[in-house]
Amino acid sequence: MSPYSWALGKGPVTLKVKISQVRAKKGELARCQIGEGSETQLPFEQPSPSSSNDTLDFLKPDLTCSICLDLFRHPVSLECGHNFCAQCITSHWDSGVPGSQPPRCPECRRRCDGKELAPDTRLQNLLENVNFLQQNANSKQKPCDACNGEAKQLVQGDSRKYLTLSLEVLDQCLNHPQAKNSPVCLISVQGEQRTGKSFLLNYLIRGLQGVESKDPQWMRRGRGLSGFQCEPGDQCTTKGLWLWSQPFILQKDGRKVAVFLVDTEGTISLEQDKEMNAKLVAFSMLLSSHQILNVSRMLKKTDLEYLEMFLHIAEEIGECFKMEPVQHLNLLVRDWSHPPRFGKKRGQKHMIDVIQKISDRYPRIQKILKSKQACCYLLPYPGKKITMSSNGNPEDMDPDFSHYLHDYITDVCNSATEHVKRRSDGHILTGKELAENMKKLFSTLQRKEFGYSSSFESVVTGLRNMRMIEAARKELEDFVKEQDSSTKSMCTCLETLPRTMWKSLSTTKDTILNSLEETLKGPEKNQFMNNFQEEIEKRVKDFYISYKNRFRNYSAALGGLVGAAVLGVATGGIMAVGTAAAVLTGDIVAGATMGATVVGGSIGAGVGAAVGKAKSKEKVPKEGEEKPLLKDDE
Repeated sequence: MSPYSWALGKGPVTLKVKISQVRAKKGELARCQIGEGSETQLPFEQPSPSSSNDTLDFLKPDLTCSICLDLFRHPVSLECGHNFCAQCITSHWDSGVPGSQPPRCPECRRRCDGKELAPDTRLQNLLENVNFLQQNANSKQKPCDACNGEAKQLVQGDSRKYLTLSLEVLDQCLNHPQAKNSPVCLISVQGEQRTGKSFLLNYLIRGLQGVESKDPQWMRRGRGLSGFQCEPGDQCTTKGLWLWSQPFILQKDGRKVAVFLVDTEGTISLEQDKEMNAKLVAFSMLLSSHQILNVSRMLKKTDLEYLEMFLHIAEEIGECFKMEPVQHLNLLVRDWSHPPRFGKKRGQKHMIDVIQKISDRYPRIQKILKSKQACCYLLPYPGKKITMSSNGNPEDMDPDFSHYLHDYITDVCNSATEHVKRRSDGHILTGKELAENMKKLFSTLQRKEFGYSSSFESVVTGLRNMRMIEAARKELEDFVKEQDSSTKSMCTCLETLPRTMWKSLSTTKDTILNSLEETLKGPEKNQFMNNFQEEIEKRVKDFYISYKNRFRNYSAALGGLVGAAVLGVATGGIMAVGTAAAVLTGDIVAGATMGATVVGGSIGAGVGAAVGKAKSKEKVPKEGEEKPLLKDDE
């Protein structure tokens, strides 16, 4: 590899020097080689934007792959000394084009050992330094909104379990000139504390910057991470809800979309009040259009319990504002190791396994996971070096983790334009509209209490009680539907007197209540029982009234048919025979009308209808009342 040179011009003298430390700080001495053997030290000044660009133009021919004609990506050296991108040279040899086999250097045609490609670390370092100079020059020439952005706290809580929304931050972000009148996509990351949510968000910043600038090397841009606060250790660093202040402007099919990132406090925090935490995450869900549930190792029962709770709150509040709690849910499982296969395809299989295991529990989660709104991705362990570092350098990552993280971030960023925020009626919201909706929504959320105590055990107990009540509600509803379906026809309905139906409904209701009384736990058990008892008593009463009216109408119809048939036969009416046959076969369509068409049938219909109404006229029995609804069961 030929030495890389930098032309330094000063006055009439031009020196050609070899730079061994391009990123020397201002005031330090850069070691430079002049000519063939001598070395000297020159004061190194930080390059100005114009000199940096000149330098990059000068170096670019030596940093360009002759196959792809782009800057080197993972450069390797052949035995002859020429350099190529690792992927370019292997693809060239595998392509089968004339001259590619046996392996030869595309430049000098010398035969090479295709199995011995040496990574050129010096050239790779030089590329990174050139990239640094390029960023430095661009930042001084034209500031980039995304690069100048910062994480700002949108929602914070206090010791009084009270949440506060920063209207200033909300307006500054969503009413940004590039977002105010444009569709917006808000990508939020939620999950257990200390599982790498902020780390993930900082790589999403890099990925979005790469998509925005069409930079394929975004993963290795710069050395350390910056953006959302991210520190190693077991202490929670994110408090409340944070929003990236500058939108990333992405385009697809001629449409511009302003993308924001949202960081949410850990959902399982011992020091956090669970009522406040649940409201916080519910607000984050309703604010965002692309949610990432960040979990460790596998989807655990605790993750599902909390997600069900958040969905419950978000649904209840969002319904008032036509806001769906989930538009797109991405389950990201970190540190996956059993079995050691990763990516989206394996993630989908894991999600199917989870759906099968939770059976009929967590109805809200079941509904979402079975829809096209959800997907799952598995990431491997990042490596000990990266977990102990606060910088998040790609060089510290295990190769597998780096590869799958790159694919995941790329997929999320490229799909951002497909997940714009919209109302449940399909209306796409602009930044300004979303800001106004969230102000009203937050006010409603703040006033409402959902009854989740600060104890984690109480939250779990509350969720368990909710599941028990949901199961009891379903049991009663299934019984009512069965009774309703089995008594649709006249014959089957008239076989069951209203008094008999009431007893059956009351017995089933009491059985469900007694069973529920034994299974509910916790200090809020009585409140749950009272509310549920009122609910199912109303449901039983409503169905009973509906059934009583059905029985009355069928009785009136039957009385009309029978009366018409009797009088019709007495007068020799031939149609009475057909009418009687219709009754016997259960054909009840317009029975009273048919009977009335027989000679003298109108009189019989009137008499029969009166008898039917009289026999079915009753009030809803009181609890424990034994008075028969009719005088007999005949």
